[in-house]
Amino acid sequence: MRSQIQIGFGLLALVTLLNFVASTRAADKPADAVSPAQATFIAGKEIKILDPATGGLGYYVVYVPKNYTPDREWPLIFCYHGSNGNPQSYPFKDLTDGQHYIILGMEYTNREKPEAVAEVDNLKRILKFIGTKVRVNPKLMFMGGFSQGGWSTSSFSNLYIDQLAGLIIMGSGGTPGDKAGPLVKGKPVFIGIGEQDPANASAKSSREAYTAKNALVTFEEFKGLAHAVDTKDKPLKDWLLKWGPQNQMIASLTAAKATEKAGRMGEAYTLYVATAKMSGGEEAADLAKDIADPAEKKLADAESALAAKKYPDAIKLLMAVTQTYAGSTFAEKAKAQVDQIQTDPAIKAEIEKAKLDARADGVEAQAQAAEKAKDFARALPLYETYVVQFPNAAHFAAVKAHLEELKANKTLLASAKGQSADRECKGWLSTADNYLKNNLPEKAKPYLQKIVDQYGDTQWAVEAKARLAEIK
Repeated sequence: MRSQIQIGFGLLALVTLLNFVASTRAADKPADAVSPAQATFIAGKEIKILDPATGGLGYYVVYVPKNYTPDREWPLIFCYHGSNGNPQSYPFKDLTDGQHYIILGMEYTNREKPEAVAEVDNLKRILKFIGTKVRVNPKLMFMGGFSQGGWSTSSFSNLYIDQLAGLIIMGSGGTPGDKAGPLVKGKPVFIGIGEQDPANASAKSSREAYTAKNALVTFEEFKGLAHAVDTKDKPLKDWLLKWGPQNQMIASLTAAKATEKAGRMGEAYTLYVATAKMSGGEEAADLAKDIADPAEKKLADAESALAAKKYPDAIKLLMAVTQTYAGSTFAEKAKAQVDQIQTDPAIKAEIEKAKLDARADGVEAQAQAAEKAKDFARALPLYETYVVQFPNAAHFAAVKAHLEELKANKTLLASAKGQSADRECKGWLSTADNYLKNNLPEKAKPYLQKIVDQYGDTQWAVEAKARLAEIK
């Protein structure tokens, strides 16, 4: 009994005269093809690359979308042509209006009888080379084709489905293989067929086969067409936009928001900018501006400080930008300005002083935050650190005076001691109790003794003494 794929290839003979794409006479090696070493990849351009190892006509085609930029990864479609056709970007270049997708127009290693294993090996080999020239998103690679290209997609994808984001099968049918069946679950599959196409029944059978494997199947009949693709078909165009660039945009926007939430503003800005260039990235553009505006103001303020020779102020602002917006163009610009200033010996001492003050201000801010939260056990050591480490800092006198004032407050000191006792003794007592429960009293003693020695006038010491008495 012949397989569905064999039946599909048999149908091609019947529809050859109906489709100019599928019936195009294979041309000789094109004069405009170039070797891989000579290949240049330009946005909006299609290039034919000579490659004898690919078999067939000895070349394949790469189309780079006209909105391509190298600052991010791009969705890709492996496009397989029809019987007696040539490697090409059709119909996907037309369906995507030349945007959003890198299209790899594949050739068959054996045009008469393609074998899935050899064809997938060839695909992997070519993809490895293409990946060195353009940025491909490995999570958004699709396989598709028309006529024989559709049957080939169904066949070849069985060996590569784990690497594919989806399938586009047109003018044909096909089924997921036994091994690929479980892996196609949840993957989008578009099946498009002419209303009067002789392969219409096979396409509908294909729809049922992929649906049975829980693929996300979209089935579309091209109204009034026989064996052809409607390159203006809105559902198909929308499908390509949704599952490729829009999915990428949503994932990228989510990553950018998570990065911003984590406080990595520079990285978040860079992600927002890249996302804004994607289809539907308007929200990302607004969010990028929300980060950019205060960053640009700080840089402008730093410029004003430099012009006024207020070097410490400028350095503080620039250092704040490099730290807050690390991973962005703002941080790069700020660092370049700092480096430039540091080449001037006359202001080197002022720069070092500004750096010292910036570090000291950080410790002071932590101490003030702890004090505001009435966490005196943390605030006092931070103020002590400031006084010991930053005697030449701008706020040294004020911080020292404030520390002395705090230390003179007996109620505050008692509160700080109680907080320290609660933090440390709780842990020590818990550790001692664990040892006691496991009949290891000698290991418990040092922790109980520390509580008695360091916090002898607390309730923690009362509990520790009680346990020590039980041990003895």
